[in-house]
Amino acid sequence: MSKVEVTTYTFGKRFSETVLHELDPRYSRETVTIAAGSGAVPFGAVLTRDDEGKYAPLKETAGEQDAESTLGAAKAVYIGPDLEASDSDQSALVLRGYSIINAANLVFDPSVTKKADALNALRDLGFVVKEVPSDVDA
Repeated sequence: MSKVEVTTYTFGKRFSETVLHELDPRYSRETVTIAAGSGAVPFGAVLTRDDEGKYAPLKETAGEQDAESTLGAAKAVYIGPDLEASDSDQSALVLRGYSIINAANLVFDPSVTKKADALNALRDLGFVVKEVPSDVDA
């Protein structure tokens, strides 16, 4: 006989407004490590991964003088409860692809100006990115 483990998550309205469809949570979700010192990570944040395999909010670094800025590689979308800034690593639930997401509700670091490039990187990972404006003004 085989053993079946089941994990149940309860998500609120924010989840359904950001994640429009998930093919199969067994393939699209992963628990990862958010690097210490990454700052606060809100629901829907677009994340990048460092050389150690830890995740942090995607940022764009300014270029020197007339050089262009550099955008990190978008690797995942954070779907857990908002994380407070911490000096230690934190465990986090992310989407790694195989989902339809609403670009209007994704959260980017204020440094990111090349959002189209980040969305294209997510598409390369298997995300279908739609722009669904909110019906309610915040």
